[in-house]
Amino acid sequence: MQQFVVDIENKDFNFKVEPLALDVMTANDLLVRPLAVAVNPVDTKLYQNALNQAQQNKVLGYDAVAEVVAMGDQVNGFQVGDKVFYAGDMTRSGSFADQQLIDWQLVGKAPSKLSLTQSAAFPLVSITAYEALFDKLSISENRVDNRNKSLLIIGGAGGVGSIAIQLAKRVGLQVIATASRESSKKWCLAMGADKVIDHYQPLKAQLEKAIQAEVDYILCAADSDTHMQNMAESIKPFGEICLLVSTGKETDLNVFKNKSVSIHWEFMFSRSLYQTKDRFLQGQILTKIATIIDQQEFQPIDSQQLTGLNANNLKIALARIAKGDMCGKLVIEC
Repeated sequence: MQQFVVDIENKDFNFKVEPLALDVMTANDLLVRPLAVAVNPVDTKLYQNALNQAQQNKVLGYDAVAEVVAMGDQVNGFQVGDKVFYAGDMTRSGSFADQQLIDWQLVGKAPSKLSLTQSAAFPLVSITAYEALFDKLSISENRVDNRNKSLLIIGGAGGVGSIAIQLAKRVGLQVIATASRESSKKWCLAMGADKVIDHYQPLKAQLEKAIQAEVDYILCAADSDTHMQNMAESIKPFGEICLLVSTGKETDLNVFKNKSVSIHWEFMFSRSLYQTKDRFLQGQILTKIATIIDQQEFQPIDSQQLTGLNANNLKIALARIAKGDMCGKLVIEC
């Protein structure tokens, strides 16, 4: 068995093939065999971190559908042979390997009505979007509560945006997504966005034309620095904003003060990174997402597929992700 580790001697998304090296299995672990994996921007960032810090034996991969091979004594709700899906834990070896250990509390049973590649596209972005909308922005899951309320998603055609649009529409919000290219605009509309505006143009004027109002909520799935002023102008008084991308410079939050706007951060790995007692909630989120998928209420969000988990395909996949212009997700069938 083998794993694909970051080649720290090369800057071009090269991977080395090494014999599989698993950690010691704990009582809370599932031992799984990845069947399909998806690639995310976090993989490109952690690849760069591995280069900068000369990290040996770094295995990336934070989206997978897998088969359960073995289980620890404290695992509940799973059995050998189950098909599961998960994003995982950035402090442990990822899914770019023949086998992986994963805390069962971060895992859900995979959808039954999608292919392996389609299912592998969902975990990381689904948890991110769900936590952002319902935990951080405190949006109600009751459609009646959301009557006449609106959500602006900056960066609507990416993986998080693709699922956030669908989650928000499912709970009755009016959804305005941003996109700049014709292909990404069409993608957002296909995901269910009510309106699509251009994030390279001032947002407030476009919102006034599109919905004649500011928005109640903003989810910024794009560069936070670029859009601070736009968000301050586009949000209603007492509105709620959730940011996903770290700021790269000092940020003046005073632009939100007069409207008493609340700012929230969403980082999907916080629960596993700090081993919080409520990390089981991510498994519950995935279980809910799988149910919604199997009820055929979501569109698939994979837009590109590769066949074969190997160093060449991983290099191709990370290079495509690094360009930053992909609609939806890229998945590799193992």
